[in-house]
Amino acid sequence: MKVFNQKINIKQILVVIILLLISNSAKIFMFYSLRTNSTSDIDFYDYFDHFSVLIFSILSVLSVLVSWKFINKIDVTNTILKFVKVYVFSFFIFTFIGVIIDYVVLHVLLSNKLEYDIIGRIINTLSVAFILVDIFALTSAFLYFRQSQKIALELEQAEKEKATIQSQMLQKNLEPHFLFNNLSVLSGLARKKPDQIEDFIDDFSDVYRYYLNHGKKQIVELKDELSFLISYMNLMEKRFGNTYQIENSIENTNGLIIPCSLQLCVENAIKHNKGSEENPLLISLSQKENSIVVKNKLNKVDFTLGTGTGNDYLKRQYQLNFNKEVIFTETNNEFIVEIPLIIEI
Repeated sequence: MKVFNQKINIKQILVVIILLLISNSAKIFMFYSLRTNSTSDIDFYDYFDHFSVLIFSILSVLSVLVSWKFINKIDVTNTILKFVKVYVFSFFIFTFIGVIIDYVVLHVLLSNKLEYDIIGRIINTLSVAFILVDIFALTSAFLYFRQSQKIALELEQAEKEKATIQSQMLQKNLEPHFLFNNLSVLSGLARKKPDQIEDFIDDFSDVYRYYLNHGKKQIVELKDELSFLISYMNLMEKRFGNTYQIENSIENTNGLIIPCSLQLCVENAIKHNKGSEENPLLISLSQKENSIVVKNKLNKVDFTLGTGTGNDYLKRQYQLNFNKEVIFTETNNEFIVEIPLIIEI
């Protein structure tokens, strides 16, 4: 499932509206001047004029497209200034081509022998451009906002690829560390508690199989993640004894979650806090509406090499793929993580 979080840029929309208002104000003034000018003679039933408006309407769209292509080559940004450049330059293109068409129609097709008033015809063509100002503005705005959306989608895709790379890096960093620690535990059990080796290998196989089967998936069922967490905590118990304990009060296991997300929270709690057999660190799992809450008491170790990569990865994955937020809260004595449940795909 892809959810795009497209934010509306109010500033961009306001600029387009202001340009439309200014241009249309000039158009209204021009119409008013023509209406009050007794020398003007406008014939609504002159079909040649209607055909001319159609031709110049098409020309206005083409002018904006040409202007966009040209400005886009010299200005790679996507700012309001670029929009204004396209808007203004399209008027010059329209006027230049429009004067040529006007000359060809009058002097070639209609064989008008009168002297051609270049200044007057330029002013006339500009007046036509003001009549068609809506087409200029809306076409420019369409191209501008389409590029804005395209850039936003490209950035989103880049962020997803970045998050995927981070996920792969996280797995690569985890596997040697995970293997080394558990092989050390296995070696210790072989010397001291050989009767626990079989259970340890079963849990180790379950955990490692889960990594292999679900590590590259986007989401997994909550019940599978909880089952995986039990196997993971069994390994931690073999390694640390009862120093770290899980309290699970989740009754409804419906829903989906990013794989290894709960394990990642538990691993961070173990990594950054110390416990003992006499005073174990309690890590609680509970459900709050459509979120899973992972909470632990703070008893920070003196020094860790943590970089926050795991939490950042978890946050970015939920944000980019599901437009949901993972909430991290640290109080004076607790660290709380709220992980959204994905109810529907």
